[in-house]
Amino acid sequence: MAKLFYWIAPVYTGLIIYFSISDSPAPSVNINNIDKLYHGGAYFIMALLWYFFFYSRFLTQQSHFKFTWKDMVTAWSRTIAIAAAVFSFLIGVIVEFAQEYIAVNRTMDFIDAVANTIGIILAVTLMWLLSKRFNTYS
Repeated sequence: MAKLFYWIAPVYTGLIIYFSISDSPAPSVNINNIDKLYHGGAYFIMALLWYFFFYSRFLTQQSHFKFTWKDMVTAWSRTIAIAAAVFSFLIGVIVEFAQEYIAVNRTMDFIDAVANTIGIILAVTLMWLLSKRFNTYS
């Protein structure tokens, strides 16, 4: 299971970066600011994936510890959650600057960065709430 997170978080992040910087337009939807929902959702998923990535990387260093999905959700790690949130946030900021200075037909938008941050905060909050609800270690 740990090997799954070795590639899924980086690949997902690479796809987000590619589609955020490429000049291919997003599908047209007639809902105002729907792209902000896309941003929040994408970074929500990204933060969760990086949390699991960092968590599994740490636990595989502990040769005596076997872990499951339940362990990753219930055994909350604030340090790992902060690392995943900061990493996801930095990627979002870098992508916004890349849209302004590198990408063609893209512009930097502060509100996009806010939507990214809200998605990240919601992901970390969800993990914390799940750990409180299902924690069997306390």
